Amino acid sequence: MTNRVSVEREIFLNGERYPLGGDGRVRTIVTSQYPQKIVLGDVDKDSNPRTSLIVWDDWSGGVGVYSTDGKENLNRSHFSRADGRYKNHLTLPPLYTAGADSGVAGLTTAINEFGLKLYVALGNGLDIRAYTVASNSWGSQLTTPAASAYESIAFTMGATDYIAFAYGTGYEYSTAPDSSWTDDTTDVKSFAFWDDRLWGLDNTGQLWFSSVIGTEVNDAKIPLPDGYAHVLFTGPDAQGEEILYVSTEVGLYAHDAANARFVKTKVAFPRMASADANSVAVQGAATWNGDIYITAGKMTVYRYDPTRGVVMSVGLNKDAGFPVPEIRGDIIKLLPTHTGLLAFVLGSSDTLRTVWEYNGVGWHYLARDNGSAQGNHVSSIGGNYRLYHTFGDDDIGYTALQRGDVNPELATPAISYEGTNDIADHITPWFNAGQNEIDKTAIRVRIECSKMTSDETAKVEYALDYSSSYESSTFTVTSNGVTTQTFPTIANNNIEAGSNFRAIRFKITLNRGSTATRTPNVKSISLEWRRKIPAKYGFEFTLDRSENYGGKTPKEMKTDIITAIETSDQVEFTFVDDDGDTQNYYVDVTNMEDVEDTGHGEIGQTRIAVVEA
Repeated sequence: MTNRVSVEREIFLNGERYPLGGDGRVRTIVTSQYPQKIVLGDVDKDSNPRTSLIVWDDWSGGVGVYSTDGKENLNRSHFSRADGRYKNHLTLPPLYTAGADSGVAGLTTAINEFGLKLYVALGNGLDIRAYTVASNSWGSQLTTPAASAYESIAFTMGATDYIAFAYGTGYEYSTAPDSSWTDDTTDVKSFAFWDDRLWGLDNTGQLWFSSVIGTEVNDAKIPLPDGYAHVLFTGPDAQGEEILYVSTEVGLYAHDAANARFVKTKVAFPRMASADANSVAVQGAATWNGDIYITAGKMTVYRYDPTRGVVMSVGLNKDAGFPVPEIRGDIIKLLPTHTGLLAFVLGSSDTLRTVWEYNGVGWHYLARDNGSAQGNHVSSIGGNYRLYHTFGDDDIGYTALQRGDVNPELATPAISYEGTNDIADHITPWFNAGQNEIDKTAIRVRIECSKMTSDETAKVEYALDYSSSYESSTFTVTSNGVTTQTFPTIANNNIEAGSNFRAIRFKITLNRGSTATRTPNVKSISLEWRRKIPAKYGFEFTLDRSENYGGKTPKEMKTDIITAIETSDQVEFTFVDDDGDTQNYYVDVTNMEDVEDTGHGEIGQTRIAVVEA
């Protein structure tokens, strides 16, 4: 039965009733408050004593972080198809520009350059033609490989320039590709050029070399089953000297040229079957910035520093992983550039390929891509630094690449931005302040932008408490500078009250108009919020022990008070006749001030403070 107090000037504490002294009242205070901030000297962005602030203004750390406590991973996103490679800039991704139609049906499977032209294996690798970048035009068919070509190499051996296309059971090569080609029937799955020789690797793992084109000499063989070896490439050894490497489905092998053998490196992993049954080279491997990178199935990429012998996992699946199932898939090729390492990801279907760039810190979205495993190439033909690849039904097109860090607001010439192929959505990690167990209150959001117009816009949405859907309250930024919005509550849509959250995240969707060189530019987004712990109360009152009360002497009342203070359990306290049973509190006695007469009776006044835990 719930205890109540119906007698004036009486309280109930730990099973006993006591008369009140003094003014006969109970003083109630709120005790559920965090300590106030102490601000000394210069203030900073989080010096407001009543609220806290979290700011996102650097997204260079890339995608893949699910949640943050606000102290780490602030340069990361959960997912983004916007370009966040440059600090204080969140823009649309670079534009993909389609090239001319060759009139040949089928996949583009391999691209390389020779002179001032690109040579492309069209028609599922059975039709090799020249593409002239300057005129955006195609030539006629130059040669027909005996099977589908899927890899190409351009090299200079002696004083002669060559280009070659591999098709598995042989390769086509030429020194004058516009006029004549030669077919060589030596098996080759992957090419490399090293030590002034052309090297080839076949499907059985057999390595050969050619000092004179067309004459091949067998060298080492990978000690693995047929089909395990994939990509032949060059990289540094432990002393920094360039050697040959082979990526396999169980790890990385280094070529020991002096002893014509392959040696296992520290990069080893369990085999994962290839997802793309139609692709010959489904495993990516490359050297970038002095380190070796190799895929190991799905979105896994290992970085290997052979000079230090250090192996690290740096793929798109690190941390909480890649959140979009439709795009999640297999990395089927790695391709180095000046500013990063490109990864070509085969999504849930051939039409869901994407290109991501690793900048040494994290992964950033670059473009959509519908090509084959090898149907892409980085080139500076004509002074334009580009990734040539395919999207949709195009035979070939390009996405502009940067040679170094570029400020999107100062770029010369102006950068062209995507506006048709993708929705540039950027999703922050869930922010929980490191305390999922308490409610916080979102008060204001501020977004700082430049390059904004009525067409170049940034739509801002937010989601609460790990919900997959976003709240109906949104706003769209169309002006430069800082735009401030206060939060509505869910219950009454009072825009001044704020929104309670255990965790909150934002989605920013960028859009542009018809001018390709324009983009909205989000420089920062900040959330002003406060902690709010559940309300707890404290009470102060004075007990009158001047005479007997309820059958207890003043001395017995004091003994009962001491018992309430020293008990390890919380004790029940109330002072009202509450029909709703909402004002019975379980408290700790936190303070006692006792003033009593001398002598035998222990008559006095006792001031008590009790607090809910």
